[in-house]
Amino acid sequence: MNILQLAFHTSPFSIVGKNDGGGMSVYVQQISKHLSENHSVTVVTGEKADSFTDKNLEFISLNIFEPELNVEDKEIYLQEFKNKLEESLDLNNFDVIHAHYWLSGLVAKQISDELNIPFIFTSHSLGVFLEGYNKERVDCEKIIMTGCNFVTSSSNFENTLISENYNIYTNKIKKIKPGINREIFSPDLTLKRENIFLSVGRIQKQKGQLQTLEFLNNSRKIVNDFRCIFIGGPSGKHGSEYLEELKQTVNDLNLDKHVQFLNNLPQTKIVELLNKAKLLIHTSQFETFGLVAIEANAMGVPVLSINNGSLMEIIENNKNGYLSENLIDKNVNNFVDSLLNENKKFEEVSLLCIEKSKKYDWENTSEILQNLYTELVTN
Repeated sequence: MNILQLAFHTSPFSIVGKNDGGGMSVYVQQISKHLSENHSVTVVTGEKADSFTDKNLEFISLNIFEPELNVEDKEIYLQEFKNKLEESLDLNNFDVIHAHYWLSGLVAKQISDELNIPFIFTSHSLGVFLEGYNKERVDCEKIIMTGCNFVTSSSNFENTLISENYNIYTNKIKKIKPGINREIFSPDLTLKRENIFLSVGRIQKQKGQLQTLEFLNNSRKIVNDFRCIFIGGPSGKHGSEYLEELKQTVNDLNLDKHVQFLNNLPQTKIVELLNKAKLLIHTSQFETFGLVAIEANAMGVPVLSINNGSLMEIIENNKNGYLSENLIDKNVNNFVDSLLNENKKFEEVSLLCIEKSKKYDWENTSEILQNLYTELVTN
């Protein structure tokens, strides 16, 4: 089977967390690698990057725009992307197209309509929940979801959102959980943990880092010898402004000795920090899944998060983390206090995190997708 993966706005093989590269990049990269063990897989992006071929996996950058360009400014290049795609590849050779994010979905729908190639759509985020509701984007997402053969989701929460907000029949939505790369996310249980908190994600308002700083300010009531490391660079039109706001807040709250901003790091470096950390703080305002949460759990790190979205299906309070509507909360304080000051409690929670993460596996994810592709091709 010849499979075309479209990731128009960001390269799946760039550093995770850089520019617009996040959970979606990990997803496309991992499923493509696993699927290429039995099929021919071509991954195409518009972002400037180094193309390569590795056995049955071919990655092609059409070199249209710089990685630093804001995602909001990339939409104008969609037609150029489609034109170059048609020039670079014989699209009739592909059996199925898998489009990631709504911009790729628009191109996939055009190709599918013109060449009668089945296509699957994975949104990775939904316009209905973004700050400053973008009606044009939501309308486009509806067109894509209505026109594709299947929509994939990563959680029951996302299933409901798609069904209720986009009027898509539930039998068209296929829940497929993402996985964990255990070659990378494998904890070293011999290392001594430190009072380190991590926040991993692009710097933008949607990710809620300001709420993390409010939690840190309150945390000084529990313990004063902690560090919180923010990993991720500014993203979107206002990402740099938001980063400056965060730094000013750190200064205003006298958190300078507790907070460090590290910009983007390769996954291997993130793993080094996860091996030392006792807590991942995840305050994203909306997540269709939250891949970083299960990766942290796989490293034995519990997750503290606001009580929203799909994380309710991942985190169980006092076991592999804690969810709360408000992080300035007595129960949250008690949980964090026990992690930082009771070694036995942390070890118990850490082992539960690792155990709960075992149900997420990229091989399983890819096998389910392969079956879905096969169903489309053979029917």
